[in-house]
Amino acid sequence: MTDVLTKKQRSYNMSRIKAENTGPEIKLRKLLSGKGFKNYRVNYSNLPGKPDIVFVKKHVVVFTDGCFWHKCPICFTKPKTSIKFWAKKIQGNLKRDKKVNRELKKKGWLVIRLWEHDLERNSNQILSKLVKILKR
Repeated sequence: MTDVLTKKQRSYNMSRIKAENTGPEIKLRKLLSGKGFKNYRVNYSNLPGKPDIVFVKKHVVVFTDGCFWHKCPICFTKPKTSIKFWAKKIQGNLKRDKKVNRELKKKGWLVIRLWEHDLERNSNQILSKLVKILKR
């Protein structure tokens, strides 16, 4: 199947995809702030993988993984175009995620990965689990 967009249109669309301050990240920060958690860093580049949220004193890092980009086992949909490109890209993301997790754990960090869909559908449940972890 060929792409329905021109190369220029596809390039523009892809350039609009953000790596920071995504919808799920913003939602999570609002949830945490609503529970009184304000003592965290955002997109902390001093650690492997540049975690979305870092609780430095608690040694906890949180990643909000997009369902497409990190191949969610529940709602990932295979792309219909550029199949080889996307397969390689997504496999690279998964490989990098595992490496980052190992590196952070080796340095004594607790790594939490949240799926985009969980933040949309189960935000109260996610928040309860995070609060429990952060209050220990």
